[in-house]
Amino acid sequence: MATFSFSSIADNRLGVTVQILLVIFHVLFITNLALAEDSKVEPATLSVAAHGKIQLAPDTAIVNLAVETAGKTFELVSGENQTKMHRVMKKLMEMGIPKERIQTTSFDVSPRYAPIPRRRSNEYQEPKAPKIIGYTARNTINVEIHDLEKVGRVVDKALQAGANRFSGVQWILRDRRPVYLRALNIAAKNAKEKAQTLAKALGISLGRLQTVQEGGVHVRPPIRSYAKSSMMRAEAADASVPMSPGEIKVESQVTLLYEIGPH
Repeated sequence: MATFSFSSIADNRLGVTVQILLVIFHVLFITNLALAEDSKVEPATLSVAAHGKIQLAPDTAIVNLAVETAGKTFELVSGENQTKMHRVMKKLMEMGIPKERIQTTSFDVSPRYAPIPRRRSNEYQEPKAPKIIGYTARNTINVEIHDLEKVGRVVDKALQAGANRFSGVQWILRDRRPVYLRALNIAAKNAKEKAQTLAKALGISLGRLQTVQEGGVHVRPPIRSYAKSSMMRAEAADASVPMSPGEIKVESQVTLLYEIGPH
């Protein structure tokens, strides 16, 4: 004869009921937690941006010079150009400029062509290859000068030694990093003072600093210096060319975001 246990059936039902209640409790807990998160109010914030600027004199000049020669043959033009450039570099080193501060930036030799003869509008002319009548060579160098009082004299002596092209002077700083950091430091302090001033004027208090954003550092060099013309010949360089470096401007920006509350 089969027997049934009513107590075991009741226990099973109780266990299922408990599990269902646990699931319901878990769902309600998660739902309430999500609602609590959604109901959070974002704190009010104050964003301020400020600049830092430094003006200082450059400590280095980059002079751009070139030797240009022209002739009928490639060998003649190249040889003459090389000879003149050797004289220029020798003169520069005699003036105390180390060889490693003299950099060749370009050297090219290009053909020169005979002019195309004119023809009447109704006259047919058989196409012909352009005729080479000679060559032009140009050797360009950059000279790095640390003693800025020598800049005009260096240009003069280089032109007298054989250089016949002068494209101006670029004024720079050899080591920019310390200047960059100083400009950022000034910008950060200005931004903080600005936030404090605004908070006081508005009757609020500054809370936690949430974010700091660097807007970058910008260097504004002086206007490139030119003497008389960008194309000078040695015979025109009788006196030292006056050079004025001016000032380099270094600017930076910093943006701060603060939490704010009632005073």
